[in-house]
Amino acid sequence: MLFAAIIAYLLFTILIGYWASRRVKTSGDFLLAGRSLPILLSSSALFATWFGSETVFGASSEFLKGGLYSVIEDPFGAALCLVLFGLFFARKLYRMNLLTLGDFFQARFGKRTELVASIFLAPPYVGYIAAQLVAMGLILNVVVGLEVWEGVLISSVVVTFYTYIGGMWAISITDFIQSIIIIAGLLALAIILVAKAGGIAPILSEVHPTTFRFLPSWNFKEIMLYLAAWSVLGLGSIPSQD
Repeated sequence: MLFAAIIAYLLFTILIGYWASRRVKTSGDFLLAGRSLPILLSSSALFATWFGSETVFGASSEFLKGGLYSVIEDPFGAALCLVLFGLFFARKLYRMNLLTLGDFFQARFGKRTELVASIFLAPPYVGYIAAQLVAMGLILNVVVGLEVWEGVLISSVVVTFYTYIGGMWAISITDFIQSIIIIAGLLALAIILVAKAGGIAPILSEVHPTTFRFLPSWNFKEIMLYLAAWSVLGLGSIPSQD
């Protein structure tokens, strides 16, 4: 049953890509959905882009090992980046009618700077995209019994196909659906685990005193590491394409 649901969902994303392809007439339609995405779709796309499998799988495991203090970089640093970009940069860049962030570097500094910036902007996405595909491979491995690499291959083909034919419209619609699945799944999981544990109180009674520590100790090294954790994504991702 679960296997059939996964296959149905993958086929559904392909159908979404086909439907979205009918709305793609120009490069602006493909890359930016014609700059006409509804707020609900653009918000869910933003959520799914920044808080995907690397957060659901990675940040949760880091929290388990080191508590709240271990996840400053992601998701808190990522959230800081979104706030800063929205407050100080988004409106100005939107008015410039750009297709990519590389276009900004060309308009501001010239073609050579655009090329150099694009070369540096592209490689980080290899790791980011790989994390999403490996997560899908792991899910298919657990649910269906496929090898992880087989799950990664299937996921790559499906995602590449619907993105290729539907562009940003296809991505945004599938991100909207995936955001609902992520939130609903995490809420359901939390309810089930709390029920199995006998309530929240027994869980909190087993929590280490430093689990919810959010601020650094008052020494220079730890403060610098703390600020660095905020800055990696909080400041470092401001000039990135996503």
